[in-house]
Amino acid sequence: MLRMNRRSVWLVMFVAAVLLAPTAGTLAQGGPDFAAAIDTEDVMVHVRALSVAIGARPLGSQAEARAADYVAATLRDWGYTVEVQTFETRPAGGGERVLSRNVIATRPGSDRLVIAGAHLDSVEAGTGAGDNASGVAALLGAAKALRDVELAHTLVFVAFGAEERGDPSGAQVYVDQLGARAADVIAMLNIDSVGVGDTLYVYAGAPVSWPNGQDAAPEIGNGPVWVRDLALDLAAGLGLPFQTSPAETWGGYTGDWSDHYPFVEAGIPVAYFEAWRWDGAPNPWWGQETADGDVMHTAGDVYEAVKPAQVEQVAELVAATLAAIAGGAAGPP
Repeated sequence: MLRMNRRSVWLVMFVAAVLLAPTAGTLAQGGPDFAAAIDTEDVMVHVRALSVAIGARPLGSQAEARAADYVAATLRDWGYTVEVQTFETRPAGGGERVLSRNVIATRPGSDRLVIAGAHLDSVEAGTGAGDNASGVAALLGAAKALRDVELAHTLVFVAFGAEERGDPSGAQVYVDQLGARAADVIAMLNIDSVGVGDTLYVYAGAPVSWPNGQDAAPEIGNGPVWVRDLALDLAAGLGLPFQTSPAETWGGYTGDWSDHYPFVEAGIPVAYFEAWRWDGAPNPWWGQETADGDVMHTAGDVYEAVKPAQVEQVAELVAATLAAIAGGAAGPP
């Protein structure tokens, strides 16, 4: 006999409502149809704007500032309250101090916060289409789909600056300014490089240390997994092709190399969305982006390399996961 706990029963009901809803609406009306509300053009217009019209967006550059302006204007047009948080940073390892920006968009609800983020800067090689115009595009796709959805908790979208070796990163600056409010954050969803890799993944976050340097096996601490598991359950119900990291290495977790990690260090549950490839990689702890190796941080990271369907699918799953948590229907066990 199949036995289901209350969380599983809710997930079946939520997914059924999403699949059967004829048009996008509110949770009170049976659940939004994110597959109908988000399509490839909705997300790819943002990939084009960031990686073609603006191009590479190194930290502290005018291009990074233009990207922040673009994201802020887009979110304001959708009715979000938007703050641009300017901060000083420098390249890790030393260098001249520069200004970078976080774009913070809010839909107010309760004192509890649900946060989704993606970094808007890039390295100079290529145009940062996969890393990370694709992630920002998925973030914006979810934000547009959720602009009128009835929510219980405050929903926050953040486009982070200075992820690419910024010291501090925009994510660190954001978490630092949260201060005691970090205890009010229910979950954080991080979207990084979802448009180019071979397979879509979602991971949990945990404390990570590298006792013998970056080439050694890491020590992985315990981290909450309920946000990852919620996303995977929703993906299965929606027919979206998401996996998690291999049991023999990361075991469903991920490393310390993106904007999720300051949230992990603050004790906030995390789900990290990525397109990657773990099978057959020469370094099992790094994996690789495609069968031919990494595209990110190379001249090949351009608009033409991005797979529109993957960006759309991430936007749909991020929107569904945020709706479940911020709507008050899902949370920690």
